[in-house]
Amino acid sequence: MTIFDKTMRLIERTLDLRAARHQVIVSNIANEETPGYRSKDMRFQDALASAVQGRPGVSLIATHGRHLGVRGDAMARTAGRVVETGEGDLPLDANTVNLEIEMAKLSDNAMHYNTAATIMGARLRQLLGAIREGR
Repeated sequence: MTIFDKTMRLIERTLDLRAARHQVIVSNIANEETPGYRSKDMRFQDALASAVQGRPGVSLIATHGRHLGVRGDAMARTAGRVVETGEGDLPLDANTVNLEIEMAKLSDNAMHYNTAATIMGARLRQLLGAIREGR
């Protein structure tokens, strides 16, 4: 038995994935002037939806040979996939980073992260209240 239910695990995983997406977006912004750099984005909505529904097929994407193996349920194994974003018309330096789009993605991701963190805080306060009432 665990005191953290499926919702808490989902929120925890969402926070982890949003933090990882933040790193990808920040990397795009940092490489805005790098010739030949292709912008990337992290796609994890489908994987998270599969984990919530308990469907198999959610797999861990290891980016380094020394990463730990898969353990636990589908929620813990949910991982995003970093993909290159649209080509469109390439400028002369072949860099696909659009600063306005990246800043909009960063803002949207921060909003979702803050919402999940607020929900997590409320759930932890509920738990703390239940513990204090049990005295």
